[in-house]
Amino acid sequence: MEYLGENLLHGITCTMDKFTSSEAELAKYIIENPDEISQLSISQIAKKIHISPATITRFCQKISFSGFNEFKHELKRYIDLRNKPAPASDIKEIDYFSNLYQNHIQIIDTTFQKMSYTDIQHAVSLLNNAKKVHVYGIGNSGIAAQEFKWKFFRIGIEVDSITDPHQAVMDSALCTDSSLVIGISVSGKTKEVIDAIKIAKQQGAKILAITSDKTSDLYQLAHLPLLMMSKSNMHMGQNISPTLPLFLLFDLIYTELVAKDYINRIQIRDRTLKALESI
Repeated sequence: MEYLGENLLHGITCTMDKFTSSEAELAKYIIENPDEISQLSISQIAKKIHISPATITRFCQKISFSGFNEFKHELKRYIDLRNKPAPASDIKEIDYFSNLYQNHIQIIDTTFQKMSYTDIQHAVSLLNNAKKVHVYGIGNSGIAAQEFKWKFFRIGIEVDSITDPHQAVMDSALCTDSSLVIGISVSGKTKEVIDAIKIAKQQGAKILAITSDKTSDLYQLAHLPLLMMSKSNMHMGQNISPTLPLFLLFDLIYTELVAKDYINRIQIRDRTLKALESI
């Protein structure tokens, strides 16, 4: 068998029943004093423990080393591994996790900087005044649209999410002036979302757009455009979920909506949660 690095002393302990009394005495001394043994020559160890150099050589061979020199080299390696600082327990001390952490903080900070309280209040007003809310999104924005639906439906907002392009166009044709349509596109250039938004606006619907590009067609079409943080230029941006900035924005609107009608909204939320418990 082979005992290397951090397993060396454990390997010696596991082999105790194969040692002679002199070898067992040597093994015990090594286990208790590895630092000292790693600094001594074979003759110094033999003199110290009152055994022969040949006994030391046989001991080394029994634990799969060619001789004392090879064993001593591995013992020093064991000591180096043992003395090596333990890995950081805080993952923020690891470079790439630290960069990722900073990117998340930047997304949060930038979102709060870009978003004005007036805009959040306006969004809440549109939600409260709409007879029905339609949320359009494709791909990752579609995932965000579904999250918006379930989040706000639970507190009494009549909302539907449309993630199929053809269904979005048909749905938008049935909108009225009592409808609120929310178009989600990080780039602001998703053709399917823009086409549906144009039709809904022609039907008199109010338009709330969520995008990262204020020069985009989607932004220009909206009665209320909300800018989100773009992660495309971040060093670790490709490792961040594209829905993260969107979910943060939803949380801001949700919190304000609940705060303005707390008792009613909480009662509705509790009823929906209680209904789920009975399933």
